[in-house]
Amino acid sequence: MPHYTAYVMDISYFSGKFEAYLRCKGIPYERIDVDHPRLFEVYRHTGTMKVPALRLDDGRWLKDSTVMIRWLEGRHPEPSVMPRDPVLRFLANLVEDYADEWLWRPAMWWRWMPRDSRYVLGHRIAREVIAGGPPGPVWLKAAFFAWRQRREWLWDDGMTRDNQARIRDMYPQELASLQAILERQPFLLGDRPSIADFGYFASMFRHFGNDPDPARLMRQTAPAVHEWLARLWNGAALQAPDPGGFTLPQGPGWSGIWGRVCTLYLPYLHQNALAFRDRRKRFDFEAAGLRLPRTKTTDYRVWCRQDLQRQLAALDDASRAAVRDFLAPHGGIDALLADGEIDSGLDAELQVPFEPRALQPWWRQAWVWANGNPRQARA
Repeated sequence: MPHYTAYVMDISYFSGKFEAYLRCKGIPYERIDVDHPRLFEVYRHTGTMKVPALRLDDGRWLKDSTVMIRWLEGRHPEPSVMPRDPVLRFLANLVEDYADEWLWRPAMWWRWMPRDSRYVLGHRIAREVIAGGPPGPVWLKAAFFAWRQRREWLWDDGMTRDNQARIRDMYPQELASLQAILERQPFLLGDRPSIADFGYFASMFRHFGNDPDPARLMRQTAPAVHEWLARLWNGAALQAPDPGGFTLPQGPGWSGIWGRVCTLYLPYLHQNALAFRDRRKRFDFEAAGLRLPRTKTTDYRVWCRQDLQRQLAALDDASRAAVRDFLAPHGGIDALLADGEIDSGLDAELQVPFEPRALQPWWRQAWVWANGNPRQARA
């Protein structure tokens, strides 16, 4: 059995997603909680100051939760979290991508805008993550980090006084949809966890399910979602003698999700890709009544769109038509296909595993810490 070392944070959006996958698959791993010095270690080897990251016993590394899961599925294929049916597999991967990327903004809102959550998480990060980093009292580090996160991921990324209530309300909308699904079945696609579950788990576990304000709302309004988090983290479902099968994502709850995927997320990916193609660092997103003025152009989400386009193109004609027919009542996939494939330039960056990157100079590391990673790759 190969030896895996996972670099994670207990408060990290994508660390929770990746660890839940490892636990469900029964893949043994050594867990390293990342603090400030270890965060720079990850950066030196991967080129990104983000977790999770995975180190192999031969010294090679992997990054990006989605890419790592796909790589591990190739080496630990059973029981698979990927549906074998090509239509269902595409839909599951689409849900995973939507949940990963579109829910990032409301996750930031619910962690950093309500005072209780901002205080608790700011102090946790100051004690657990920034410890060993820049000098200063815990309260000052906590206040600085909370200010930085709101500035970087909310006010400087399309949130305004006019739309912040809409961003806030994205979370209870998702809760209502997930509650309708999970009160009738244990996982999103039926009796076993799929890649769609892990996509939603990222925000629902470490942000919405644990931070004080959104966790209270989940307990009060979506107990089936609260239970699903524990069920997935427990990791026993995939290791049962008969882990069950997958079902088509339709019925109560799914209509709202597919509507948001087709009328908000796919148009967002399209508009972001056009801005990237035109070398615009920001663009005014607008779709389905939501406007995000001067939101950041993100190269990683150009890659997400490329990846979905390639998955769709790889389907046979009948499966492609089935995907179109399935999503047509919810708004369709025209936005995914409009203007063709726009190259993100990230294919080489996301080829895993890779050899450790060259060490970065101290001033480069300091710049990354102060300003955030220049490449908007998800962790």
